[in-house]
Amino acid sequence: MSFTLAHRQDTLLAASPMTLADRPSSRRLPDLDAVTRAICERVADRLEADAEDLATSMTGAVFDEIPAYGSIAAPGGRESVLAHSRDHIHAVARAIRTWSLPFGEELVFVKTRGAVRASQQVPLTALLHSYRIGHRTVWERLVRLLAGFDDALDAVLALTTLTLSYTDVISAALAEGYVERQRSMLAELDRDRRDLLENILQGTVERQTDTLRLASSFALVPGGDFLVVVMSRVSESHTPAGEAETRAAETLRRHLAMGVAQPFVVIRHGEVVSIAPLARARAVAIARLVRMAHAELGQRGERWAAGISTMCSGLVEVARGYQEARRAFESAAPDAAVCVLLETPVHDYLMQRVDGTAVRMIPAAGRRLLESTAAADRILVETLQAYARAEMSARVAADQLAVHPNTVTYRLQKAGELLDRDLAKFSDLVEVLTWARLIELSRHG
Repeated sequence: MSFTLAHRQDTLLAASPMTLADRPSSRRLPDLDAVTRAICERVADRLEADAEDLATSMTGAVFDEIPAYGSIAAPGGRESVLAHSRDHIHAVARAIRTWSLPFGEELVFVKTRGAVRASQQVPLTALLHSYRIGHRTVWERLVRLLAGFDDALDAVLALTTLTLSYTDVISAALAEGYVERQRSMLAELDRDRRDLLENILQGTVERQTDTLRLASSFALVPGGDFLVVVMSRVSESHTPAGEAETRAAETLRRHLAMGVAQPFVVIRHGEVVSIAPLARARAVAIARLVRMAHAELGQRGERWAAGISTMCSGLVEVARGYQEARRAFESAAPDAAVCVLLETPVHDYLMQRVDGTAVRMIPAAGRRLLESTAAADRILVETLQAYARAEMSARVAADQLAVHPNTVTYRLQKAGELLDRDLAKFSDLVEVLTWARLIELSRHG
């Protein structure tokens, strides 16, 4: 909204006992002698008399020279700019008469305009440009008016200082109102994201029309495919928790933006959670971007881990995807790594979720060999694992171990005797490798 000059004067007189000499200013205005003051007051009278014509010129120049104003060029938008231009002309005239710069409540109409334009997503650079156009238009009119006065040099210099200072003051007020509104909008946006995530994780999103509408505003199409990402710190750092999470969320959002048009990232209970659509980017691309964000955090000396779910078909499956991503994060946490479930072998996933019963089912002979720290026993276990990695090829395993193939065969026979298993049989080999994996996982808690 715009405030009239009379309203601003009434508010100022009621709110502040300051004298004109007490008024703060960004630049000291020159003292005026009687002749110069008289000229300036006559100029102020002419400005107010020409206010409508001058405001129309300002408005036309703004729309002609600033493309961003095209988004508000509807009749109501143009009238709004015209009224604001008119307010500025009266404010300049008042500043000339009082020989002081506006401050406090007198600048509310400027801050309010900054907030309105922020809501309309007009760039701040465009707004500041419009104020420079306003200054130019007023100054051109002042030059024409002053040309009709004798001995007007002092008035020219004085009014130059005043108009430049006035533009500085109103530009600062405009930026303040704009930034305050932007911060408020960002806070509202964060709140909407958090509320949306909570509703989605409750698993009832398809029955809530308002939630579906809000999801669509964040480019989360209800019937789309998604991955869920959960990221959290796995060790303390010198950075306070809230600040660290905010920086991590910004880092993840920035990297995801390379593959997702509108990244959805939320800080929730110490976690950074993202719902990543698979419209533009494939799952492998999302995983790569998450790893890039994770690597950047690591370069800052912070230890984070992340988990990425399997594909969720529709928002209704995101609650399940979140639980998967949490489990993937837990798998990655000991190594401060990134666990991508779609890249994880199924048997590894199953091994990570066995209970103590499975470990106790391993025969005593198996535990003796696989848990042994003796050098000879460790050589047998390493040979067994190399043989498995080599797809049961003794020759390839020998190359990996830098030994003769016969040595590999001998070691496997020796291990088989100790374990009471025929390691040339696929089923026995898989069983023994499962024992080894279970024992390895049990060592890590």
